[in-house]
Amino acid sequence: MGLKKTFRALNPAVKRGTKRKVKRLFRIAATVIAVALISLAIFFIHSYRTYARLVDDRIDRGYLTSRAGIYAAPRILRPGQKYSPEHLTEVLRRAGYIESEAASEVWNGSFSVKASGIDIRPNTNAEFISVLHVSFTSDGRISGVTGDDVALDSFTLAPESLTSSATTKDGAHDHLSFRDIPPLLVHAITSIEDRRFFDHHGLDIFGVARALIRNAGDERMAQGGSTITQQLVKNTYLTPERTLRRKFAEAMLAFTIERRVSKEDIFALYCNEIYLGQRGPLAVRGVDQAARVYFGKELKDLTLPEAATIAGMIQSPTRYSPVRQNDGARARRNTVLGTMVRDGFINLDQASAAASEPLAIADFDPARESVAPYFIDYVNRYRTASGSERVNAGTDAGEPQARMPALPDGAPIVTTIDLDLQRLAADAIAHQLNRLDKIYASRGQTPQVALVALDPKTGNVLAMIGGRDYGASQLNRATDAERQPGSVFKPFVYAAALESGMSPLRMFKDAPQEFTYARTQKYRPSNYGGGFSMRDLPMRDGLIKSLNVVTVDVAMQTGLARVANTALKFGLPRPTPYPALALGTTEATPLQIASAYASFANGGRKIQPSMTATDDGSRNEQVIEPTTAYMITDMLEGVIDHGTARAARGLIPGTAVAGKTGTSRDGWFVGYTPNLVCAVWIGFDDNKQLGLTGAEAALPAWIDFMKSAIDLRPELGGKSFAQPEGITVAEIDPETDELATGKCPMHERVAMLTTQVPLSECFRHNLYFDIGIEQSVAQPAVFQTTQSEASRKKQTEKSPGKFARLRDTQVETNKDGRRVLVNEMRSGTR
Repeated sequence: MGLKKTFRALNPAVKRGTKRKVKRLFRIAATVIAVALISLAIFFIHSYRTYARLVDDRIDRGYLTSRAGIYAAPRILRPGQKYSPEHLTEVLRRAGYIESEAASEVWNGSFSVKASGIDIRPNTNAEFISVLHVSFTSDGRISGVTGDDVALDSFTLAPESLTSSATTKDGAHDHLSFRDIPPLLVHAITSIEDRRFFDHHGLDIFGVARALIRNAGDERMAQGGSTITQQLVKNTYLTPERTLRRKFAEAMLAFTIERRVSKEDIFALYCNEIYLGQRGPLAVRGVDQAARVYFGKELKDLTLPEAATIAGMIQSPTRYSPVRQNDGARARRNTVLGTMVRDGFINLDQASAAASEPLAIADFDPARESVAPYFIDYVNRYRTASGSERVNAGTDAGEPQARMPALPDGAPIVTTIDLDLQRLAADAIAHQLNRLDKIYASRGQTPQVALVALDPKTGNVLAMIGGRDYGASQLNRATDAERQPGSVFKPFVYAAALESGMSPLRMFKDAPQEFTYARTQKYRPSNYGGGFSMRDLPMRDGLIKSLNVVTVDVAMQTGLARVANTALKFGLPRPTPYPALALGTTEATPLQIASAYASFANGGRKIQPSMTATDDGSRNEQVIEPTTAYMITDMLEGVIDHGTARAARGLIPGTAVAGKTGTSRDGWFVGYTPNLVCAVWIGFDDNKQLGLTGAEAALPAWIDFMKSAIDLRPELGGKSFAQPEGITVAEIDPETDELATGKCPMHERVAMLTTQVPLSECFRHNLYFDIGIEQSVAQPAVFQTTQSEASRKKQTEKSPGKFARLRDTQVETNKDGRRVLVNEMRSGTR
């Protein structure tokens, strides 16, 4: 009894203690949960703000141009350029401008076509201009550029994307707005990829939960539950790794973007960016390009089965490729048709009819879609060599910020390539190869090609062709194929001679000669074709007429080591100093040759080829005197006017042009205007003899390209080369190399140092002043010490009249070393 009373007395106390413990535990649990919830809320708020800053920064910097990738040089619109309204519309679409009266900030801007021209409303980099108006002439040129009704000299558009990944070659594609995408394709994509896209806020909770359950306990994600917005984030913000951390970042970024960008713009961006497989060397990106590459038609012309095929490829472009996996692609297409029936977009009869159609693929020419693939390889190799292929300043374990997944490698790379000039270069090369293929097809030979165009002032690479077919051969012959340049090397020989003090009028014998070098070695060159004039010629004629014997003689008298060192200063490989070096036996690439020639157009200053906008190719290193550069240019103008490249004479009106042909086993031509230099090489990969001269093989492609380039962009030409101080352009009689008078039958205007100008007038045609001709006929020599006119005629003929009998007059050197006049009247008294 006592124990029972005792327990009854203790029981209420125990109960009260138990209740207190439970309440305490409940309070602790509630506190922990509250703290956890608050912490979780703070974490999500902090994460949201972090990712929001990332999205806002991307939009502020230009959504389309701030992502990692390689971009072309921004186009600069100027009055006088050859742009029709239709051409400019195409350019604007590819550069991220959409046709609309207004555009959200994710686009580079909008444009609208008016009767008076095109109105452009930029979103980035031009906040001071709200509306840009471009007007046109009737013949398809820009007549004016105005910003908010104020005339502008120029306006720079946003750069066009070349590729979004260093590992792929994207083709040219337009940026579509939502209204440009056919409803049929919108329904197909949403049905198979994200049926609730227009209803959710960036996340499909059921899809995410399904993915988490199926992959619980596995850090490596095997399946995702991504919405279209999440897929866009994955393609444009994040690396493709599959981890829970990246999945969280993907969800947060999607949630953020949905609050800043409309559903329509998100869907349009997705359709522009989505990867849709590979065809040949081309990575197909975007539904617009997929329609052309796989079906050979515009997006608006897609049929129901074709739209379903493209939508079905999104999940796995390789597995469902209509080119390589036709059966799998057809089965996937039919699956898409079924989902469209389920969602009420089509009926069962429409789906059955579409499913019964064969999956036909159109023929495809990669060259029609690819954009500068050799140049993209060159840029990627340059980035890798410089160690800049991954720019992750302030990273944590390779990630841009602690606790954030890595962004795609590197920052946006804006290059120097001009896509308009690149297209013109490709067309010029294609035309010339078509002509050459008619010659070599019967021999079973396929000539290869390279073209490089540079800005001689900055070194910017404006166009680059590395071969005839990138899909067949990825060897970049413009940068990697070292070949003997032949006569295009000769200007460097003459530059060394001029630097040593030789005059362009110094006489050399054009006749068979034997040269001794290395004490006992003999070298006996011959001219191309084996002929000789058998007379003395001024040094400049040796370059203009590309005379081998004269050139070797110039090199020997200048010094072979000096010539070799001069070539090295220009950025060429240093030749071994033996006589044949003068004829271009030391191999070099077209890019090296083009860069070296740029120094002639740049006043003797060396440039370094530049591939990106951040490079500075102008090194301000004076490799030769400005006067030497001008005298070489004057000689190379003679090559165009009456030398080995006279086929180009007058074909680029109003433009000063200089250049040189080269013939080794291959054909070369390198030429330039004051603002553009271009080198063309044509030959065989196996180094077989081409059998054509540079004027026959390479010059036609150079002419086609340069004519088109300067017609498109007149600022790339130039009426004359800038004449430096210390140069005088004198009228010379080419028969005597003395100052020409009005009585001389031939006049040639020659640039030389003022100190080298002959002191005496031509004796042969100016002996007598009392032969019944007025004194005014014998005009003094004409000197030009200001900038020369590009269109000046190098040689002019005058009637010899009564002086025909003095044609045999010549200047010779007597036994005392003095120059004396000899003709039929004095020959008997010598």
